[in-house]
Amino acid sequence: MELTGASGEVKKLEWRVFRAKETPVRTAIAGVFIAAFLGFTFWYFGVLLAIVALLALFVALHTYFLPVRYVLDGEGITVDKRIFSHTYPWDQFRRWFRTTGGVVVSPFSRRTFLDNFRGVHLLLPRDPAAVLAHLERRLPARKRGPLDTEGRRATMDAEDSQDETETTKE
Repeated sequence: MELTGASGEVKKLEWRVFRAKETPVRTAIAGVFIAAFLGFTFWYFGVLLAIVALLALFVALHTYFLPVRYVLDGEGITVDKRIFSHTYPWDQFRRWFRTTGGVVVSPFSRRTFLDNFRGVHLLLPRDPAAVLAHLERRLPARKRGPLDTEGRRATMDAEDSQDETETTKE
């Protein structure tokens, strides 16, 4: 999973995630629903719209039904989804945080609603320790909480105390 250099640091970290193979029961249930939907579409709307529905479902679900390969190296993060592959340079990212099924690497230094739109979501392997350690070395985590409430509370307390002193002077 990783290649180390002479100094002991990880030069390249690579893993593959194939959710359809990892959860066969969920895949079978999803397959039944997809087949039923495509059968319904074919029966009521015809062949053309069934093909359009098949293409739309493939685009929406390809990261589940096809393996995704991730590479973290000196260049950046490479995500290969079989349909397209893209390399994101490390200088694009400021921080990372864990999600339910993986990690989001964000270009923002603070939490924002744009994290999920501008960041890159990496699905984690079964043993994510090496990936998390590599990300920690590349992008050290901030010491504040996930909502950055301590920093906001400190500035709000300072602003509130200024407001109180101004009102007492009057």
